[in-house]
Amino acid sequence: MLFALISNPLALVVIQVLDGITGAVIGVMTALVIADVTQGTGRFNLAQGMFGTIMGVGATLSPTLSGLIVDHFGYAAGFVSLAAEGLVALLVLALFLPETKEEPH
Repeated sequence: MLFALISNPLALVVIQVLDGITGAVIGVMTALVIADVTQGTGRFNLAQGMFGTIMGVGATLSPTLSGLIVDHFGYAAGFVSLAAEGLVALLVLALFLPETKEEPH
């Protein structure tokens, strides 16, 4: 969303740095959540492979769909559509991902 609203080059670099930090955190958290959800099932590798496949499909489709949106509606619409996809993903996680940490007894 910030890419759609900001044109200052320094601010864009700061946003890119924050994006890199966020990507690293998500990478670590993904493995931790998969480990929690699959604990004791012996299916950690299967779940991680499935998640990686879904990420790969998303990484393949995203530039194509975003490019079509940018081509028809402009850059701001492309960035806003990507922000909306991220918001939908956040809502799905917040609503459907159970807490994996056990409460102390």
